[in-house]
Amino acid sequence: MDAYCPYDVTPLLAQVAGTEQSVSTAFGRLRCLRSGPAVSSGGRGTVFVHGVHDDMNSWGPLVREAARRAVDLGPTLFVDLPGFGRSQNRRSRLDLIEVGDMLMRVATKEMGFESVRLVGHSMGTLVVADMAVRHAARVESLHLAAGPYYSVVDTMNGHPSGGYAGGLATAAFGSQYLLALTAGLGVATVRMASRRQVLRPLLAPYAAHPNDLRQSVVDHLVSGMRPRSFRAAARNGFDYRDGMSWSRVQCPVWAVYGVADRLVPAVDAQRLQADIPAARITHVPDASHLVHLEQPAATLLGLGLT
Repeated sequence: MDAYCPYDVTPLLAQVAGTEQSVSTAFGRLRCLRSGPAVSSGGRGTVFVHGVHDDMNSWGPLVREAARRAVDLGPTLFVDLPGFGRSQNRRSRLDLIEVGDMLMRVATKEMGFESVRLVGHSMGTLVVADMAVRHAARVESLHLAAGPYYSVVDTMNGHPSGGYAGGLATAAFGSQYLLALTAGLGVATVRMASRRQVLRPLLAPYAAHPNDLRQSVVDHLVSGMRPRSFRAAARNGFDYRDGMSWSRVQCPVWAVYGVADRLVPAVDAQRLQADIPAARITHVPDASHLVHLEQPAATLLGLGLT
């Protein structure tokens, strides 16, 4: 096993040769980073979609590991989802279908990708899976890190499942949601806890070794808090399972799960395998929900991006 949390989270633009752009969308200005060689007609690109309370910079450790291994990711697109990072969200909602349609338009119309590989983390896995169902002709493959979270979605819809592990997942999500309800007060409290060096134990549901996370990772998590955007994203969970079925995904699927993940436990991986029997699933030791930050090497390999 490689070293735990081997890389700092730093601005992605400092790590890749690319161009940062601001694209006009129905949500407002979308910040994105286009890197890699230009695509010709019929060319494929890879789109990276982060989770809640996050932004494109979280993919930096995975990109650095790819470079260390001389893995060519090809033409890539990294985005800050609406309402997160430096992207605007002028709407009062963050509907997964609208977000997916917008991302596909940006990838194909603005960036010139004819087809795409879709990489998602946490909430981003729900976005990319929906894109794979509704834009099947454009999507070559799905690559999922720490998702989907069946247990949490089931509880939100009044059908708790997964036993003890499912209960832990619900508790982990519930604590996030309650914190988001406190808005600015919650953000101020978390920032104070971080300054006083008492925040790390609270990250136990999301990191296998909170005390061993690099300080830049902790700072990244704190700076990424967007309570209003989190609440808007969470609303998708209340009707998500009525909106699509994972069994409708027809493209190849790779999925990576942290063994210590309390938000997306092993029972969720089992349910993904039942929905998509051909999915290639990897369980990464010494990692939790932040698997791509904790173990970027194992995540890169498990996602099938090499």
